[in-house]
Amino acid sequence: MLAGAAARNPWLFGPLPDLLLGCGGAYLLVFLALGAAPDWIEAQLPIGLVALPILALSVPHYGATLLRVYERAEDRSAYRFFAVWSTLPIALWFLAGVRDETIGSALVTLYLTWNPWHYSGQNYGLALLLLGRRGVAIERTTKRWLYASFVLSFALVFVAAHSEGASAAYAPGSLSGVSYRFLRLGIPAPVAAWLALGAMAGYAVSLLAVVSALRRAAPWRDLAPALCVIALQALWFSLPVISRATGWLDHYAPFDATRLEYSFLWVAIAHAVQYLWVTTYFARRTGAAPRSPTYLLKCLIAGSAVWGVPTLLFGPDLLGVRAFDAGHALLAAATVNVHHFVLDGAIWKLRDGRIARILLRPRAANVELAPARRGLGPLGALVGVAGVAYVVTTVVGAIEGEYGVRRASNPPDFARLRVAAERLRWVGRDEPSLRYNLAMHELRENHLELARRDLERSLALQRSEHAWLALGVVHQRSREWHEALRAYDAALGLDPANVAAWSRKSQIYVQLGDPVHAREALERALELAPERIDLQRRLAELASGETARSERKRSGAQRGEAERRSHGLASEVQEGSPGSRNSS
Repeated sequence: MLAGAAARNPWLFGPLPDLLLGCGGAYLLVFLALGAAPDWIEAQLPIGLVALPILALSVPHYGATLLRVYERAEDRSAYRFFAVWSTLPIALWFLAGVRDETIGSALVTLYLTWNPWHYSGQNYGLALLLLGRRGVAIERTTKRWLYASFVLSFALVFVAAHSEGASAAYAPGSLSGVSYRFLRLGIPAPVAAWLALGAMAGYAVSLLAVVSALRRAAPWRDLAPALCVIALQALWFSLPVISRATGWLDHYAPFDATRLEYSFLWVAIAHAVQYLWVTTYFARRTGAAPRSPTYLLKCLIAGSAVWGVPTLLFGPDLLGVRAFDAGHALLAAATVNVHHFVLDGAIWKLRDGRIARILLRPRAANVELAPARRGLGPLGALVGVAGVAYVVTTVVGAIEGEYGVRRASNPPDFARLRVAAERLRWVGRDEPSLRYNLAMHELRENHLELARRDLERSLALQRSEHAWLALGVVHQRSREWHEALRAYDAALGLDPANVAAWSRKSQIYVQLGDPVHAREALERALELAPERIDLQRRLAELASGETARSERKRSGAQRGEAERRSHGLASEVQEGSPGSRNSS
């Protein structure tokens, strides 16, 4: 049944903006473009530069939540529990995770597990909003089937992420090079297969039930926007998981497992655009945003501030211990997102009377609310400073990461790489791998002091057996034997099977005049790499050298013993002579 007023004005901003932004039309265009020309698109906008549209579109959606909760005194009071008492535990969890990898991994796991459900919950809410504004009567059973479809879509992602032997969570796709881990539940493979099969079957049944019931309630024209959101859910979650499990759609680039991280970044942007579409409308209706550009700029600054505090303040040169790409960025993302999930779940409920009046009724109903008293005082200025700082560091980091590192690495332009390294350090995004590569270049050029500095910087950002090994080589070339030995021991502490470290330890022991430990280190290296002929030759040379030294030592001992015996015999003869006795 259609309500007359709603039928006259079912849109928020109009048909085209709503279909593109709220219903996922813009994402569909990107999805089709990725499928048609993925290599060309990634060449024009590589993954490093996607940080710029994320900054412009995704970061503000975090700010929209913060403005909704913290900007007005009335809202701060209404949501005090979530604004303060749920925020503190998350902040403390982050602080503990900065120092402890296991605690940080737990927060990262919560984020990566909750994230698909957050997106699914938003899609479910938008589907209800789009149906409600068109006056489509949804029976309780139909609503339950609709909710079940989103839950089962998420269940597919959950099972895939937490099954035994899974290679990655849905996002970010890979945690390689990151110190934090995704702590899977480890669902046994046979159990996971049956759970996934059941979720797929239930998902298909629920979709059929929903479409069938809605078709009886309203014409296709009124159902189309909500059905677009339901299809969007399938494109974001259900189909990628089914494709990875069956291989049916792997040939299509957006579902290709090797492009998963890049594809998901566009999903994140589309989700954020949906959120801004709704929150901007809500802010205009409540008087909080008379002009949309001003409101969106405030969202950008607020969102940048909440990202900037953990990202900048807890970088490796300030209060943190890990490099940006070595886990610090992921932990900050986990913290900001979990906080966002908690606040979002509290403030956007269609059963809330005020929210329902604004979002589910057309503008003609004239339910605009007067703006409430607001103001954050000096805190607002700090928010502005933190927000601007994060914007600057993100832009510089993205540009230098792409043009100063990735493109300057092939072919290597070490002068440009050096400039990029220093600029990235200024914005808190110094890369340990970049410092290591620069050090290896300096080592080849025999610039030992520069190589030492870069390696020490690389190790300060992230411990690595390769960096420790290279630092040992620097010390070895500088004839700093004990420092080299400590570096090789540090490398072996991270990777006890590092053949090069064992081999070079033997060289150091030779220089220190310790053939026993030199032989033991070489024997350990040969246990790990028995096919290495160079190690076999060196061990043979070391053994022959020890034999020669033993022979020389034995010969010297025999000569000494003969001399002592000769001396003793002469003394004995002299003492035993009659003259000797007589004289005594």
